[in-house]
Amino acid sequence: MATTIEQPAAGAPATTTTPAAPEPRTGGELVVDALIKGGVKHAFGIAGVHNLPIYDALYQRGAIKTYVTRHEQGAAFMADGYARVAGTPGVALVTTGPGLTNTVTPLCGAWSDSLPVLVIGTAGELPLLGKYKGYLHEYKDQHGVMEAAAGSTLVTRAADLEKETLAALAQMQTGRPRPMTLEVPIDVLAETTHAAQTAMPQIPAPPTPDAAAVKRTARMLREAKYPILMVGGGAARSKDMGLLRRLAETLRAPVLTSISGKGAIPDDSPWAAGCTWRTSSGPTDGYPDAWRKADAGLVIGSRLTGMSTRAWRLPLPEKLAHLDLDESEMGKSYPVTERLVGDAESGMRLLLDELDRLGSDGASQWDAAEIVAARRADDDAGRAKCPEALQIVDQLRAALPEHGILSCDQSIACYWAVRHYRVTGPRRFLYPAGSAALGFGLPVGIGAQVAAPNTPVCVLAGDGGFLFTGTELATAVQYELPLAIVVCNDNAYGMIKAAQSMRYSGRVLDTVLRNPDFVAYGKAFGAHAEKLSGPDEIAGALKSAWGRKGPSLFQLDIELLPPFH
Repeated sequence: MATTIEQPAAGAPATTTTPAAPEPRTGGELVVDALIKGGVKHAFGIAGVHNLPIYDALYQRGAIKTYVTRHEQGAAFMADGYARVAGTPGVALVTTGPGLTNTVTPLCGAWSDSLPVLVIGTAGELPLLGKYKGYLHEYKDQHGVMEAAAGSTLVTRAADLEKETLAALAQMQTGRPRPMTLEVPIDVLAETTHAAQTAMPQIPAPPTPDAAAVKRTARMLREAKYPILMVGGGAARSKDMGLLRRLAETLRAPVLTSISGKGAIPDDSPWAAGCTWRTSSGPTDGYPDAWRKADAGLVIGSRLTGMSTRAWRLPLPEKLAHLDLDESEMGKSYPVTERLVGDAESGMRLLLDELDRLGSDGASQWDAAEIVAARRADDDAGRAKCPEALQIVDQLRAALPEHGILSCDQSIACYWAVRHYRVTGPRRFLYPAGSAALGFGLPVGIGAQVAAPNTPVCVLAGDGGFLFTGTELATAVQYELPLAIVVCNDNAYGMIKAAQSMRYSGRVLDTVLRNPDFVAYGKAFGAHAEKLSGPDEIAGALKSAWGRKGPSLFQLDIELLPPFH
């Protein structure tokens, strides 16, 4: 250990002193100190006997606002919603066994949608791990379950807790965002240690695409008669949202988006060609003929999943470049001509620079009016198929300001919204694109409202999905969150019932529901609640809701046709 020499007074002997050891901290304090250093301002969760050292440290430090939930699944979904809107890690705090495994569904969804969600949970006492002797909350291979869901680090030394928590926060903000789990044995969490302070690791800059590949891609797109852009969540995370619009205008190319990419280009742009999602049911793919003319394309920040391509039926050209942080996704679903490994923002900047160098006179023969007409025709087809559904979408759009946030569950109304609800910026349309999990809408909307407290937030759900996590209404009431919730009630798992009817000659089983009175349900929690007589009342109801000090629930009894083709 280093020593220091103190200068003695005249005539006094020299003395040496040893620096004071670091202040003692519990494992819980080390975790919380790391969260504070990592910039975490909010956390969602449930206190249990195993994670009380964390909650005691939260109480003492007072720097992180906590939100108690009614189920651990709700806590992780709220962390997901927070991460989607804030663009920074969402944090959930849970306990051992069922506390942790209840977060598996949201973690799997966050993995699919590339979101930085950190779940911090506990494990049994260190000497008993793997012994399966029946300790409280002990599961068979809890660590294996969490590792399979999202990756998990088991921290077995209290002195390592601050370092490992900071490392997790840094890792999920490096490269492609991913969720993570930390597991801490309860005796490690309660232990007091003199561990030295640890700094937040520096987050490296994302890679820049290869210059030669950028040049080839720019020329390929410039020489195409019908270039096309296909963008996903990676493009929507770009800090400079004007880049994509400039790229589309420079190339005179329509921009298709995945569900996660909605808002990457404002829907009021004439080059915004709409979302590629189509329901997996039906005899045709339902894509506009205009899209099939593309002779070269660029994919930006999209995995080209089955959800975004209708099981890979989306017509993309043979000449296809892919710009993405994750090279492993390139060529997985569609063959690619060029691989541009890097983040969307730097890649688009380089492409724009190269296109400027090549000159502004490209070969594109697209007419923006053709793209606008194709999109209008798609809306008209939806309106003819189910006018009530499009009326709901129109009312939502009329009520929500441009910066407002719509959090969708899985329901027929939400399917229509995916395709027809227009947004003008990223992080304003929230949807479980990868997992398609029922119960997503309400807790994710709560997390979004915490991340954007001055922004109007609306949750759109069906009756079946809403009741998966409807008890989280208590959290919205407790913290006076002014979000609005529209429950489209058809007393059924409507989409599944429709699929049964269509595919199995009307043989319907276990998809008809006996529901509560949703107005009474909302009022029982202390929320404002009322029943709407029709879709035309949605806009007025929502505008009133956002002036209240707490959530508002609106029940709309309506049967909607699904968007089958």
